[in-house]
Amino acid sequence: MVNAGKAGPGRSGRPRSGEERLSRQAILEAALRIVDDEGIDAMTMRRLAATLGVNPMSIYHHLPNKAAVFAGLAELVFAEVDSPDPGEAVPWQDQLKGAARAYRNALRAHPNLALQVLSDTSAVSDVVVTTVEPFYRALDRAGLSPRQIFESVNTLIDFIHGFSLGEAAVRADTFDLAPDLLTRVQNLPPGKAPTLSRVVESLGEEGLHYDFTEGFESGLTTLVNGFTAT
Repeated sequence: MVNAGKAGPGRSGRPRSGEERLSRQAILEAALRIVDDEGIDAMTMRRLAATLGVNPMSIYHHLPNKAAVFAGLAELVFAEVDSPDPGEAVPWQDQLKGAARAYRNALRAHPNLALQVLSDTSAVSDVVVTTVEPFYRALDRAGLSPRQIFESVNTLIDFIHGFSLGEAAVRADTFDLAPDLLTRVQNLPPGKAPTLSRVVESLGEEGLHYDFTEGFESGLTTLVNGFTAT
């Protein structure tokens, strides 16, 4: 006879301490803390289990593998991006810019996760896909055709993704485009790249500092103005 205090073959037995409160949400929140604090490589199933104080096998009941965890992390991050439809009272340009800022901020808040989300197709869950609904909605209100909407959204998302990867790599609000650019331009032979020389010398050393937020807003405005022209 099997001892009542032990799990028999094929039975799960009593959950260990901590496992009775385990949930998909709790697992993902713990995984996100690991990724934010220590990076993607630190997030292993064994490390996640240790952080939660549970048996690694307990996690698999909620998330079958590491890929599922990363897909869940993308879902967790982008779930905050969705916002109510502001309606016709808000100009479509403002709606589009607001959606773009929210999307960028979601990636910016988790730079260690940004590269994984943007490069791993398994991390693109349904939540991430539907995150672009506000983009489609705004451009539809602008009167664009379905093809124009589709191409415009792809262009805007590509801009945000590329911009976010740059931010994740630098990990600072500003940086120098080229610390010695002004000196190098001043040392060019006479008549070599005259327009570049004029612009760089006009900006001066201080003007060559790049601010990510200003750069994002500038690029976003340029794209939205282009959609308006279309």
